[in-house]
Amino acid sequence: MSTRYLESLFNPDSIAVIGASERADSLGGMVLRNLMGGEYAGRLLVVNQNDYDNVHGVPCVKKVSRMDFSPDLAIICTPPETVAKAIRRLGEAGVRTAIVMTGGMSRTHSKTGQPLMYAVREAARETGVRVLGPNTIGVMVPKRNLNATYAHMGVIPGRVAFIGQSGTIASSVIDWAFARGVGFSYFLTLGDGMDIDHDDLIDYLAQDSQTRAILLHIENIPNPSRFMSAVRVASRTKPVIAVKSGRVPESEWVPHDLPAGVTRSDPIYDAMLQRAGVLRVDGLGQMFDALETLTRMRPLRREGLVIMANGVGPGVLAVDRLDHLDGELAQLSEKSVDALAELLPPYWTRRNPIDLNYDASPELYSKVIQILGRDPEVANVLVMYAPSLTEDNLQIADAVVHASRGTRLNVFTCWLGQSTVMDSREEFYRAGIPSFFSPEKAVTAFMQHIRHQRVQRLLTETPESFTDHFIDRSVTRRVVRKALNDGRYHLSNREARDLISDYGISTVDTIYCDDVDEVLAVFAVERRPVDVSIIHEQVCHPFLKLSPTQRRYKGTIQKLNSEQAIIEACRFLMEDYQLHFPDSGFLGFAVQYSYQHVGGIEFSVGITRDPVFGPLVVCGAAGAQINVKTDRQIALPPLNMVLARELLRRTYMYKLLKEHSLRPEEDIRAVTETLVTLSQIVIDIPEIKGLEISPLLFNHQGAVAVNTAVNLSDQAGRPIIQPYPRELEEWIVLPKSGRRVIIRPVLAEDEPAHRVFHELQSPESIRYRFFQYRKHFSREDVAQMVQIDYDREMVFIANAPREDGEGEETLGTVRTWTDADNLRCEFAVMVHDKMKGEGLGITLMQKMIDYCRERGTVEMVGNVLPDNRPMLSLAEHLGFEVKYNHEEEVMDLRLVLNEPEKDWQRERLGKDTY
Repeated sequence: MSTRYLESLFNPDSIAVIGASERADSLGGMVLRNLMGGEYAGRLLVVNQNDYDNVHGVPCVKKVSRMDFSPDLAIICTPPETVAKAIRRLGEAGVRTAIVMTGGMSRTHSKTGQPLMYAVREAARETGVRVLGPNTIGVMVPKRNLNATYAHMGVIPGRVAFIGQSGTIASSVIDWAFARGVGFSYFLTLGDGMDIDHDDLIDYLAQDSQTRAILLHIENIPNPSRFMSAVRVASRTKPVIAVKSGRVPESEWVPHDLPAGVTRSDPIYDAMLQRAGVLRVDGLGQMFDALETLTRMRPLRREGLVIMANGVGPGVLAVDRLDHLDGELAQLSEKSVDALAELLPPYWTRRNPIDLNYDASPELYSKVIQILGRDPEVANVLVMYAPSLTEDNLQIADAVVHASRGTRLNVFTCWLGQSTVMDSREEFYRAGIPSFFSPEKAVTAFMQHIRHQRVQRLLTETPESFTDHFIDRSVTRRVVRKALNDGRYHLSNREARDLISDYGISTVDTIYCDDVDEVLAVFAVERRPVDVSIIHEQVCHPFLKLSPTQRRYKGTIQKLNSEQAIIEACRFLMEDYQLHFPDSGFLGFAVQYSYQHVGGIEFSVGITRDPVFGPLVVCGAAGAQINVKTDRQIALPPLNMVLARELLRRTYMYKLLKEHSLRPEEDIRAVTETLVTLSQIVIDIPEIKGLEISPLLFNHQGAVAVNTAVNLSDQAGRPIIQPYPRELEEWIVLPKSGRRVIIRPVLAEDEPAHRVFHELQSPESIRYRFFQYRKHFSREDVAQMVQIDYDREMVFIANAPREDGEGEETLGTVRTWTDADNLRCEFAVMVHDKMKGEGLGITLMQKMIDYCRERGTVEMVGNVLPDNRPMLSLAEHLGFEVKYNHEEEVMDLRLVLNEPEKDWQRERLGKDTY
């Protein structure tokens, strides 16, 4: 993951086209004509082995070695077998960035049998040349008049970036966007993506002030951890909208090896994109519709929608679509209903949607919008118009534009039809009001806005605290390690049950027996009804795949209340097991007293591991296999209570729990806690490859696991989202007060204490930290401070028990933001006013310096107000270089943590002294 040399890709002052000629079908010739036709102002050069004097008037040389300058960017359009060699020659000539447009390299093989695209990757790594492609359409940057593509037309300038993977899809996007007036800041495709990938480009675009939104077309994500880290940063500041193609196995370009318990890869992508804050849409049309609402509408204060139209039919279509997408109609206030009744016919329904009648005038449209604008319950209005003989649709459009300007409403429109309403749509476009061709498209785009806002809100919600039960994790790890050392890649039923019990998940009391005589002895103790299950090797594996005949297998018989019933049940279980699983070793019987749980709502929850995306948490229905497959939902660990509840909410079983549970909120919390605990288990014990609890039922104390299976791998599975780094916790004792303080990474659950910490600071301390006086910090402000990506940011907080004994308080904090290349981090530190003289500031700073130095960051920088003498003294004590910045009127602080090892690092930092 790096933005290294991407400036040469997007802002080159000189370009060499390798392989261009004047033949009509020359790929390089097409690119050269587009560069010249786009009036690119930089220096151009052609390299062609035919030794032309020039190509289309551009100077030409025979070999790369004969270039009289090192171009910022090289564009390679030569046959597949020559590309790797060309990259090496360009690297020797000092070229740092190349676009490989040559196609077919994934299907053309080298002498070693590997596709030639891998030779391109090796050449890039050896030479340090950044490569876009192979098989890319190229790059367009309209503001630089750069059209380095073979596309059939250029794009208009704008503030939207498009990153695709397919050149043919990109060509259609160019056409589509031009027709809709959508302009681009950057436009490119990855092709085979052997070097420059989604994450590199997203990191670059996240920092670009000219880009307001990022559009992604994704076929596959080879590095999901890097992708996740980059997109989470970008989506905080600008909308990221994605189309992921290959939803079903038949359409996947690169087949995906599915993890146990998962039948399609698409839900995994869904879970990842949602966790990253990305709005996923179903196609290119929806992508541009969503772009309309996300970039032209204000943030939504409410989710309810008012629909108004000059007829019943359009309103009915809109309501049907809204209901289908789980949207809601806004309720009109009585005052608004009465005001509207004075304007509308007496047969008006007095409710939303509002039928204005076929002869609605511009004045009526305007007055209705003004009435709705005064209604505190109304925030969003869809205004529709169907062509009629009685009124001019352009005049109505003008009235809607003028009326909406004076309100706080989010207004969007649907002018139905085509030939007679285009001028009105153009009017809305100029006014910045989203407009759509049909009620269905308008409502879908609105609901996409809501979905995006819900995802963003979910990622900033403060989760309630859920404390792990006290456990000795070293004992559990030893059990797992012993099984692996014994060559066993699964835990026994007893070991699996003990593992989840150690983590605080309640289990049904179970007694394990070797034969039927021991089962009878258990029954004889209390003579209570028992449930008997047969245990064999295959049922110790989670997410067991059953053949059609095995699905008729019965592994448990319940409510046995006599010796004879038990004997017959055990005989039946043994015979059935031997029939369906003849090769699975017999391990005994499990006996559970009946009626240890209540209710018939059965969940299947667990952990599985994807070869690309790592550990996954799954949740859904238990029971019949078809129900399990249909309802199973997926989330990425680590989970907190908010994210776990969202995972549960997506299941059908959640609806059953809400409707039929005797204690719905308690049971929902119990399942949520179980999901969080499973997430923690796979983080603590990464050798766990799969874990299934099925069924998870409920008793009066909460959720209880009936059956548990665990399998293992000697390869540790790591989440693609870095979990809370518990190893960075440390305790100190303050020298003056003697208070015991924990210094640890921040958690999302710290938001309330963090907000109090900021609100109790003196105005001067706030000014020193934020360079301005601030009286108030909203929940959203502080949520951004504590909900961090540990890959990119680090925040250490100093917490101690409150002196009144109620919870913890935050005494100090230090944070760093690190760039994508891990070159430079920027720090900020603040200590509670009452902690002066305790040395907490230097302790926090030293911990952060040690942490950043250990992870290889090259330098730490910061800005300090000139009158902040305590911080300047601390910085000098820690060895920072301090200089006055005349332009910004602040003190610039810089501390070298590690020596840069590469030329590009020295180049980027611009330090000639290294």
